[in-house]
Amino acid sequence: MSDFLPEDPAELPPDRWARMGLSVSEYKEVRARKLAHEARAPAVGDMAPDFVVERLYVDRKRTGDMFQLSQTRGAPVALIFGSYT
Repeated sequence: MSDFLPEDPAELPPDRWARMGLSVSEYKEVRARKLAHEARAPAVGDMAPDFVVERLYVDRKRTGDMFQLSQTRGAPVALIFGSYT
């Protein structure tokens, strides 16, 4: 992330800085929030956080059947996240 949002906004290319439309203080606030968010995110190889979701039928209707990630511990799991909007 430090390459994407360097500590010193002067290191950003001028066209990118212009597209952001932020003051220096706003930039630093956004950068601090993003860094704090990344610090809480699991790293590659970490155990995935447990969650529960409802399964959907192929036609996207609710099934009432719930899926909990921790119930699959030890088995390979592929998750596809998407939006049906």
